[in-house]
Amino acid sequence: MRLGIIRSKRSRKPTTPDKAPSSWLAIAACGLMVVGAAVCALAYPIASQRSDSQVMAQAASLPDYSKKIPPIPWAVGHPERIDVPSVGISLPVIDGTYDVSTKTWQVSNEEALFDASSTLPNSHSGNTFMYGHATNHVFGPLLKIQPDALAIVTTDTGFVFTYKLTSHEVVDPTNTAVLNYSGPSRLMLQTCTGPTLSEYRQLFYFSYVSHSRSL
Repeated sequence: MRLGIIRSKRSRKPTTPDKAPSSWLAIAACGLMVVGAAVCALAYPIASQRSDSQVMAQAASLPDYSKKIPPIPWAVGHPERIDVPSVGISLPVIDGTYDVSTKTWQVSNEEALFDASSTLPNSHSGNTFMYGHATNHVFGPLLKIQPDALAIVTTDTGFVFTYKLTSHEVVDPTNTAVLNYSGPSRLMLQTCTGPTLSEYRQLFYFSYVSHSRSL
C-alpha cells in the first residue's frame, strides 16, 4: 500500500502556474503609458508658450539693428564733388564721355568731369579718372600744385576719399595707354597744359590715403 501511494504521487503531472498576475502587470504598464502620453500632450503647449515668451522677451531686449548700415567689402561710391584745398579747387563732378567719332571729351566750364568708363572712387583698386578745362574756374590751378598735395572726393554714398599727389606727367592728347591701369586705388586728374584743346595733356596721379563716411 505504501509503495502504491508513492508511485501515485510520482506519476502526478505538475500543474501550470497561474498567468493572471502577468496579464495585470501588462495592462497596468499600458495604462501608465497612456496616462503619460496624455500628460505630455497637455503639458507641451504650455511649455511651448513659455519658451516662445522667453524667446520674444530676449529678442525685445536686443539692440535695434534696423538702422545700422550693413558692412560692405570696401568703400565705394559715385563722385559728386572734388576738392584740392592747396590750390583752391572745389567743384561739383558730373559724368563725362569720350566721343570716338570726333576724338574729343565732353567738357564743362563750371564742373569737373568723371570718366564714367573708369573706376568709381573706392578703397580697393583701380584708376578713377577726372578731367577739366585748364581755366581758373576749373582745373587750371592744378598747374601750380605742389608734391604731396591732397585731393578729396565726396561720393553719393557718403564716403569721402582722400588722395595724395605722388607724380605727374605730360602726354600727347592721343595717348590712351595711361587709362590702362591695374593696381591699388588711385585718382588721376587731367587738364591741358594751355588754354586750348590742342595743347598737351597734364596728368596728375594721386594715391589713395584713407576714407571716411559723412552720413
